[in-house]
Amino acid sequence: MGVNRPRHIDRRRVHHADDRKLRLDPVTVDTQDGQTWDGLVLIPSGGGDAARRRLAVIVVHGSVGNYISGVPRRVSHGLAQAGFTVISVNTRMANFGVFFGGGLLHRTPLDLEAWVGLARRMGHRRIVLLGYSMGATMVTHYQVVCHPHEVVGLCTLAHPLSLPGSLRRRWERFGADPDYETITNRARAMLGESVDDDGGADEIFIVERASGPTLAPTHSENWPYRTWWHSRGPEARSAVSADWVGRIGVPLALIQAGNDMIVPPGDGEELAAIARAAGVPDVRLDLVPDANHVFSGLEHVAVDRCIAWIQDVILR
Repeated sequence: MGVNRPRHIDRRRVHHADDRKLRLDPVTVDTQDGQTWDGLVLIPSGGGDAARRRLAVIVVHGSVGNYISGVPRRVSHGLAQAGFTVISVNTRMANFGVFFGGGLLHRTPLDLEAWVGLARRMGHRRIVLLGYSMGATMVTHYQVVCHPHEVVGLCTLAHPLSLPGSLRRRWERFGADPDYETITNRARAMLGESVDDDGGADEIFIVERASGPTLAPTHSENWPYRTWWHSRGPEARSAVSADWVGRIGVPLALIQAGNDMIVPPGDGEELAAIARAAGVPDVRLDLVPDANHVFSGLEHVAVDRCIAWIQDVILR
């Protein structure tokens, strides 16, 4: 029986088309506090630009994300196809850590330090940290806390000024139930004296109309209280890039989406202004018009902007 096939195929959308001519090595790392996380090393085919191959780009996922899907996948494969060595990584904030507990944002420097250590062991002496959405927050905080000498630049996509601020605005816009103040009070009561600890009792809560205006399950969010408190609560300082970006000490790219309903374009402008005022070397703000938060249909444009920035600023 014959199979009807489309006459014209967009090769960017064919499953595994972006794997061709790449070596993909699954890897794991162990953190100082005894956690183990998965990742994927993407190595371009032989030949090509030696400077690109020597540079390691560590790609960090966003909220409710992981190292092999969505924007991290497209960016990782796009950079590797362009000749860069890429390490796409999971952290304790990946899918299940956010949904079911264990996702503690203030502890993610331990995760990123383990991945930077892997890059060192692979022989890389120059590293770019590339974070998407919440990943942008993580790499910014990590860079200030740890300042690894191998990191020569931060490239960020859909970078929020503040994770708590972004979530609060979204909940207010859609009329979330319970509202932000209610969850704040419940989290304080639930966590009690252990609020600043990494362990202890916890519960999962559900917020309706959290990411959309209806009661549909897709517009609801569920969070463990401790995870929420340390990444979206009013005292989650590590989740506020505005407090950290001025101290990163390396070139910064802010590639923002022009039609982002989660991270408004103004967040990028404010972050750029803070970084420039603090003397961060070479701050570039780049807006992708019409792109939504996940760059749907425009992923290749985001990839091209990342490549251009690395080539023009880091490898010049």
